[in-house]
Amino acid sequence: MEINTTTTVLITIASVGTLGTFVYLVSTVRSLKDRLETLALEMVDFHTYVDNQEVEQARNHDRFSDDVDIRFDRVHRKVSKNQDEVYQNLDRLKTELPEKIRTVIGHIEFARPLDNKINKG
Repeated sequence: MEINTTTTVLITIASVGTLGTFVYLVSTVRSLKDRLETLALEMVDFHTYVDNQEVEQARNHDRFSDDVDIRFDRVHRKVSKNQDEVYQNLDRLKTELPEKIRTVIGHIEFARPLDNKINKG
């Protein structure tokens, strides 16, 4: 019976040790599972944050791009308007300048000196 009792004690000690190890492993696995779930939630939160940042940056870029396009259109219209005015002035000068030159030459050809000293001398 002594062998039987010793065997029973050894089996009991081995069973308690194995059971203790099993309980420890189960607790460790549950802890790791909880940590993994927490990390998964944090990962989802991080991806949501990154996605929101990307959307915000895209909106900012679109606003900036639209603003630049509007400003370039305004500048283009002003330049076109000024260019049109310059061409109109040039065309007006082309038509008016010969007449003004003729008028000035006519005055020069038939003008009398305003200074009578020149005629006396």
